[in-house]
Amino acid sequence: MDWMMIGKEFVELLGEAGTSNGFHSRNWSGIAGRAGSNIIEIYGSINCLIYYKIRSDEPYKWGVTKNRIDELNGSRKIWFVVLLYKSPYTGFLIPARDVSRYLSIWPLGRDGDYKVGTGSYLKYNRPFNSFSEFVNSLRSQCKQYDGFV
Repeated sequence: MDWMMIGKEFVELLGEAGTSNGFHSRNWSGIAGRAGSNIIEIYGSINCLIYYKIRSDEPYKWGVTKNRIDELNGSRKIWFVVLLYKSPYTGFLIPARDVSRYLSIWPLGRDGDYKVGTGSYLKYNRPFNSFSEFVNSLRSQCKQYDGFV
């Protein structure tokens, strides 16, 4: 499955999951009012932002944009980075606090992207292997942070 199909299906699955879990999703307009094509705002029974990146082929390495992380930090919202690989059902859900810990070990490229790979670059998180596992983890983690932004 190519990365564009993974992203499209991930967004569709998020919408479907919202229907049965009491939340809605939409592209986030950002602090500056410009839409982020890969930042989704979740609102309703859970409230957060999801910045997702996709790799469809091995080796699984993602470019997490520093400017996007800075924007998310300034949002005053609960946020997560989701690193998808192979399919919309497999990836890593990384809370903001873990991203902050990783920034000291993720190399920053000249292009402004943190270079993230599997292994020690993601040692604080384990992958999810189904969409329901992702949604359950997202709900649980949002509940932990609610009111602590």
